[in-house]
This record gives sequence, structure tokens and C-alpha cells, in this order.
Amino acid sequence: MGQVGVQAARLLGAERVAAACRDAAGRARAAELGADAVADVSGDDVDAIATRLAKATADRVDLVLDPVWGRPAEAAMRILSPHGRLVNLGSSAGPLASFSSASLRSGMQSVIGYTNNALSYQQKAKALGEILTHAAAGRLAVDHETMTLEQAADGWARTGQAPYRRAVLMP
Repeated sequence: MGQVGVQAARLLGAERVAAACRDAAGRARAAELGADAVADVSGDDVDAIATRLAKATADRVDLVLDPVWGRPAEAAMRILSPHGRLVNLGSSAGPLASFSSASLRSGMQSVIGYTNNALSYQQKAKALGEILTHAAAGRLAVDHETMTLEQAADGWARTGQAPYRRAVLMP
């Protein structure tokens, strides 16, 4: 999500894109892909994470695409601008995030859960077509490793590990 998120934000006209990553390789890759700033969201200290996020975002956060939830989402909510939105896409950093009702209401902020499973087949096809058009034109790329079917078992074992977190099988 992170690699695509940075590039999609640019393609959709975002003025400033800040990325947040839990590991050094991810932070370096986000910068290579065009993030204006990159924050370290590793660790359990929500105050420290929020401080790093605020610095990277120049204290303005209108939209957060959050594939990790947990402590990073708690920190993002602390610095989310008034009328800002946090869109949750996953929970790899933890299944729970805690923030106060008062802070949510006083900032008139929104927390939205999103899943592609709610889309119709037509919506999915349209979105995939747009993504593939950008990829074919070289405007969108994701780190991947290409391998033959015979290499699939070895590649599957490495899926999720840096530097190639995705595998593409070719005949």
C-alpha cells in the first residue's frame, strides 16, 4: 500500500505527500518514489511517533491512508488537521487504536474503514484498468521479483521480505 499510496497521491494532485514507515528500507523507498518527507513510525511511544509525524507533515494532515492501525493510527489522529480524514486499510501494527471521542469531535475529524471487497465487479475492473494504465505508462511502479513457475515455492517463502515484498510469476 505504501509504495502505491505515495505515487497515487502524486498522480491525484496532492500538493505535499508525507509517508510513514516502520523500517529504514521502507522510508528510503518512499523518498525515492517522491514523498516530500518520511516519518519513522516504529516503536510503542505514541507521543514520539506523533512528534515525528508532525515534523514530517509540517503540522498539516488532511488525509491519512492507514494500512497499519495500532499505535501509528493513534499518533496520526493526534496530529490530524481539523476536518481531516483517516482511512483505515488494515491492521498489521495492531488490531486496536485508542483516541478520545472529544478530540475526534472537536476537530470534526472522520475515521473511515475501507475494503475493496465492498466494490462491485464493475468498480474493481474500472479501478484496475486505471492502475494498469498508469503502470504501463511508467507512472506507477511497485517493487517486485519476477520468477518462473519452477521458482514459485522459493519466491513464496520470501514474499513479504525486503527488498522484494511481491512476487510475479512469468511463464
